[in-house]
This record gives sequence, C-alpha cells and structure tokens, in this order.
Amino acid sequence: MSKRILLLGLTYLALHGCQDNSLKSPATRTRVPNNDAPVSTSGWNIPEDEIISGGVPKDGIPSLFNPTKIAAEQANYLENEDLVVGIVVKGKPIAYPHTILDWHEVVNEEIHDKALTVSYCPLTGTAIVFDAKHLGRTLVFGVSGLLYNNNLIMFDRETDSHWPQMRLQCDEGPLKNTKQKVYPAIETSWGTWKKLFPNSEILSTKTGFPRPYDQPGSAYPDYNLLNSPPLFQQSFIDDRLPFKQRVHGVLVGEGPDNYQSKVYLIKENQAPRLIHDLVGDQAVLVIDSGEDNFVVSYFRTVDGTPLNFELEDGTRTFPFTFKDGETGTIWNVLGEGINGPLTGTKLKKTLSYNAYWFAWAAFYRGADIYDR
Repeated sequence: MSKRILLLGLTYLALHGCQDNSLKSPATRTRVPNNDAPVSTSGWNIPEDEIISGGVPKDGIPSLFNPTKIAAEQANYLENEDLVVGIVVKGKPIAYPHTILDWHEVVNEEIHDKALTVSYCPLTGTAIVFDAKHLGRTLVFGVSGLLYNNNLIMFDRETDSHWPQMRLQCDEGPLKNTKQKVYPAIETSWGTWKKLFPNSEILSTKTGFPRPYDQPGSAYPDYNLLNSPPLFQQSFIDDRLPFKQRVHGVLVGEGPDNYQSKVYLIKENQAPRLIHDLVGDQAVLVIDSGEDNFVVSYFRTVDGTPLNFELEDGTRTFPFTFKDGETGTIWNVLGEGINGPLTGTKLKKTLSYNAYWFAWAAFYRGADIYDR
C-alpha cells in the first residue's frame, strides 16, 4: 500500500506542483477589515499535526472566477457517463464537470446577483456548493494547498481564513467558527443531468489554463479504483466499506462535530428505488437510481405528516415519477409536487453530499450504513 501511496503522491506533485499561479481575479476584490467576524481564540479547531501540505503552494491549483459557459450541445469534450456537479440559480441550470474541477477545485461565481462557491475535492470525491455571502460581504475562495484527512482546505481572499471543505465551516483565521451555507446541488452523470435540464449550460474548456480537460481522470490516474487507498495517510480508517466506495451521506443535527449521519451506497447496477428511512429523528426519502448515477435525498415530512411514496407503474425510465399514499400527489425526482393536492410543494433537500467512504468515515465517525 505504501508504494502505491508514494506513486500517487508523485503523480499529484508532477501534475499540480508546477502550475501557473496567475489568477484572473476580479479587479474589484480588495482585502477589507473584518470587524464583524465571530469572536474566537487563535489557532485551529482541528488538530494542527493532522493538517498537511498537498505538495502545492497556495494558489498552486488555480481557482476560477466566473468562467465561460457554453450550451449543452456544444460540450463535445464530455461523454454522457462523465460526472458533473449541477446547480440551478433562479431557473438557470449550470453543470460543472469533474474533468475541469479536477484541475481547479474551486469556482467562484456571480450568477443573477447570487454569489456562489462551487468546490470539489478530487481526493475525497466531494462536491459541495456554498453561498459565498458571509456577514454582509462576498467572499472569494482559493485553494490553500493544505489538506485535512485528504480533504481540500480553502482560504478566502478577504480575510485569509481557512475553511476545510467537509467541515462546512471556517476553522482558522478571523472568520473562525463561521458556518458555511450549503447551496443545493446534484452530482450525477452528464447524460442524466441533460435529461433533467436539456437547456443546461456547462463550463467551457476555455478557462485560460492549458489543461487536458478532454481526458477525464487524467489529473488522478486510477485514483478512483474501489480498493485504492487515499493519496495521503490519515489518522482514522473505517474498514466497513472499501476506501473508494462512493456514498451519498446525509447529516442531521449540529455540526461539525455532533452531526448524526447515515450513508447510502451508490451502486452502478442499482435499479430505481425509493428508500424511506430515519436519520436521527428525521424522516427522509432517498431517491436511488444508481444505474443513472443519481442519488438524492429529501425530508419527507410535509405540514407535520411524514409522506410515504411509491414509484408509479411503468415509470422506471429516468426521470421517473412517484406518488405519495397520503394525498395521491405525483412527484418528480427533484422533489417537486407536479400533479395533485400538493402541486407546487417542494420537498426540502437534506444536508447531504456524495463522498468516498474513507473520507466520510473520517469526518463523521461511526456513521450508519444503510443496505450494507
């Protein structure tokens, strides 16, 4: 195992260690005094001896700023099975492909006056989108070059505070203990995203950086193999599942240290199914169609009543619909009531995202596993 870790580490350094550090940062961005930051003591919230360098300097992996988008039909650099991170902002769907995020990890966006941070850590397989407005100001994020449990640690350019992605908060600096506000996103295949949003835009490969975006996996060759170890060693490994088993993890409660969590395995051969479950004391619905690379979750309580759902007969082709037994309303996979008494109602999305098992287990120790 140690030889493989060394080989992957050398590959990481070769690919990222000599990157162009120039940034296309908006000219209007300036460092501002942080008089409104939460009061906190100095130092990190996490063990400093477990924070390591990923082998690249600050901004050695260049973040993007309002990158160019193209129409879905123009994205000939992408195959239908390639993974993307999709968001919808005021009715506008946009996809961020892993093959670009692998090389940049952070995308700063301003869309219809909405400031967002699209973050992706290839080492932990985690894509999380955040609202970039904090304490009345818009933060612009970059890649610090530091890792915690193999996970990306971002920094903001306004206060130079540090934000471990999977901790969902700031853990060092003037904004220490500030919580991230997670923005709804779906990680799925490009083909599945297009079925949901055929009018979607997607990032152009014209980022200003020469990278082999048309070669998925080129940034981390073979890293996603099921039993391959993490790139860097970490203090805690849970061996209940293979290292790189992809899971959909749901969090309930107060974080980052007191979440209750449960994971649902993402399996390529899983036919569409609806999972009714409890995470902590919360009733959730997991829509699981692994064969479409689509697993999402919602709270299933509406107006105080937990709803129970069944797939409609003959509607197992994605995007399928399903019916609740309490009101007879028909729902789609986006959690929207589309026909019946609850038409127009939208199920609330859980606090959840996809990850490699080794990473989820390290951050949320003792997580329950559904369907093991």
